[in-house]
Amino acid sequence: MRKFAALAACAAALSFTAPASAMDSKDLATFKAKNACSKCDLKRASISRGQHENANLSRATLRDIDAKEVNLRNADLSQSDMRRADLEKADLSGANMSRANAAGADFEKAMLAKANFSQADLAEADMEKADMTGINLSGAIMTNVLAKRVKLIGANMTKADMERIRLERADLTSAGMQRVNLKYADLERAILRNADMKDANMEGARLTRADFTGAALQDARFDDALIRLANFSGADLTDASGLDQEMLNLACGDAKTKLPSGLKIPMCVK
Repeated sequence: MRKFAALAACAAALSFTAPASAMDSKDLATFKAKNACSKCDLKRASISRGQHENANLSRATLRDIDAKEVNLRNADLSQSDMRRADLEKADLSGANMSRANAAGADFEKAMLAKANFSQADLAEADMEKADMTGINLSGAIMTNVLAKRVKLIGANMTKADMERIRLERADLTSAGMQRVNLKYADLERAILRNADMKDANMEGARLTRADFTGAALQDARFDDALIRLANFSGADLTDASGLDQEMLNLACGDAKTKLPSGLKIPMCVK
C-alpha cells in the first residue's frame, strides 16, 4: 500500500511538472491566417522568408523567433518581446517597434529604413551592415550593440543610450544625435557630416579618422576621447568640453571650424 502511495505521489508530481515553454501553435495558425495576432505567443516559432507586410504583432512574445529574410514592412511590433530574435536580412522598413524589447536580437544586413525604434531596448543586438536610413531611435537603449558599416543617414538618435556601441565606418550623415550617449563608443572612420550632436557625450570614445565635417558639436563632451586624424572642417565645437590643444593637434579642421576659446586646430590637407 505504501509502495502504491509512493508511486501515486511520484506520478502526481510528474503530472504537475511545467512543460518547457514554447510557442502556442494556435497563435501561429491565427497569425498565418489573419496576418495579425496581438499579444500572441510565437516564441521559438519559424516565420523565415514569410510575407507579412502590415502585420499586427503588437505586444506579442517573439522571443528566439526564426524570422530570417521575413517581410515585415510597415508591421506593428510595438511593445513586443523580441529578445534574441533572428531577423538577419529581414525587411522591417517602416515597421513600428517602439518600446519593443529586442535585446540580443540579430538584425545583421536587415532593412530598417524609416522604422520606429523609439525607446526600444536593443542592448547587445547585432546590427552590422543594416540599412537604418531615416530610422527613429530616439531614447533607445543600444549599449554594446555591434553596428559596423550601418547606414544611419538622417536617423533620429536623440537621447539614445549608445554606450560602448561599435559604429566603425558607419554613415551617420545628417543624423539627429542631440544628447546621445556615446561614452566609450567606437566610431573609427565613421561619417558624421552635418550631424546634429549638440550636448553629445563622447567621453572615452574612439573617434580616429571620423569625419565631423559641418557637424553641430556645441556643448559636446570629449573627455579622454581619441580624435587622432578626425576631420572637424566646418564643425561647430563652441563650448565643447574635454578638449585640449594636445588633442586637437592630432586632428584637423579649416577656417570655418569653431573651437572653444583659446584653442586652435591644424588645417586639413586636401
